Amino acid sequence: MPLDEVETIDPLELVEEGAPAPLGMRLLPPSTGWVELHPRYRERFASLRLLTAEAFLDLPGEIVSGHPDRHVAKVQLPGWNTACFLKRQHSVGVRECFRQWRAGFGWSSRSVREARILRELEKECFDGPQWLAHGEDGQGQAFVLVEEIPEAVELRRLLSDSGLSHDERSRLAEGLGRTIAELHAAGFATPDLSAKHVFVNADIHEATLIDWQSSRRAAPGFSPLPLAALHASLADQLAGRRERLRFLWAYRRTLRRVIPLPRFSEMARDIDCAAQQLLSRRSIRDQRQSPVTGPEQRLVWLAGEAVCAIPEIAANWPKPAIAAPFYDGPFSPNGSPITVSLPDGRTAELLRGRSFQPFAALLGRGRRTPGANFGRLLFHLERYAIPAPRLYAFGQRILGTMRADWFVLHESEAGQPLAKWLTYTADVQERREAIEQANAILDQLHDAGCRLTGRAAPFRISEEGRVMVGDLRAVRLVKSVSAKDRSADRQVFLRSMPGLTVAERRLMEGGA
Repeated sequence: MPLDEVETIDPLELVEEGAPAPLGMRLLPPSTGWVELHPRYRERFASLRLLTAEAFLDLPGEIVSGHPDRHVAKVQLPGWNTACFLKRQHSVGVRECFRQWRAGFGWSSRSVREARILRELEKECFDGPQWLAHGEDGQGQAFVLVEEIPEAVELRRLLSDSGLSHDERSRLAEGLGRTIAELHAAGFATPDLSAKHVFVNADIHEATLIDWQSSRRAAPGFSPLPLAALHASLADQLAGRRERLRFLWAYRRTLRRVIPLPRFSEMARDIDCAAQQLLSRRSIRDQRQSPVTGPEQRLVWLAGEAVCAIPEIAANWPKPAIAAPFYDGPFSPNGSPITVSLPDGRTAELLRGRSFQPFAALLGRGRRTPGANFGRLLFHLERYAIPAPRLYAFGQRILGTMRADWFVLHESEAGQPLAKWLTYTADVQERREAIEQANAILDQLHDAGCRLTGRAAPFRISEEGRVMVGDLRAVRLVKSVSAKDRSADRQVFLRSMPGLTVAERRLMEGGA
């Protein structure tokens, strides 16, 4: 079947008469939901009983990326040689559909938009993620399933390989420049062109771009912003000035065959200026960080948004996954965490509650409860190597258009609040070392795009004298941190430490 003959199917037509319904399928009229399968894989999905949007949405997997309204999970289908990525949208509202309609993709979701762009890329013989299926369940959720790019590694990881020779790095820069220029020449443009969305074949060094959910196809043109995002999200130690210029030279040489372009020096200047402005975005700064040196950050999806846990905790999680005390149990008294015992014998701190978001559904915004925010915060602190309790699990369960239950489970807090410890500790050297650690952590928080919320006792100190972030409610993620914000946070911290001497306060203020 030619690619342009892909059709939206009624999932029930592939079920033999009298056969049981596929696992996860709800026998509802087709108008309540739909699924579109790539013709090359239609029979394989039928054999796996993956014929409805609900069945795809219920696939278990390991989360590799999370957003307020969607997750990307790595799933392994039976009999599939490569892994697949399920991009699952939790909420498709009027606002979302209006944006896609205005962009020319009809009254649909971003999943539909990405699938259509991937079909166009395939039709034009461009390398891209192989789309397998996409659809909507009619209940406000949508998905697109793509295949993992074979033999490919992320650009940042490849460039961090010290084994690459100078000639190999130069050829890689030129090849990437040509690839992006050819896409732009064909009218394929994406605002999500950043380092983490570029994958390169480790053997032949051919680049493939992923994440096309915000792209569109238009007339060929040049804008410095996409290239600036790529440059800004790539740390200086991974690509030198000469390699960046070689990339731009190959890009300009390829694209100018199609459209007129500014002079090379003008393009380089405009891209550099735009890249400097983009560095104020936390999403760009995060991509410039070195990989986590500790345990690999992994999350397993046990019950959709309701339970997301690290693998070692997920292995012993209760069944069914939605269970007390994480759900349907007492809320944390006074909003403080309670200590719980896990099946593997360790103790942990559980914080749970209920949030009200009366306008989220109306505005078509994704739900991000405090539980999801706390989980994201702890992962963020771990990525930046900031001492803090380790995340075990988090989740949020939507109860209606306005209510949602949530929880976060993390490592038990060690030691005691730093302010209390300073009150009863008279050793001058120990006090000085603790204050210097707190100073360093506060600077780390600011560099990582975090600020203090103003709660008392944000830091704790262990019996070994190690200072760490204690109360996760005392820290929040922000888009940027100015010099004024840094000074204000230091004053907040000083007010939470009434037992400091004058000399110790000067030491703390000197870190500003």
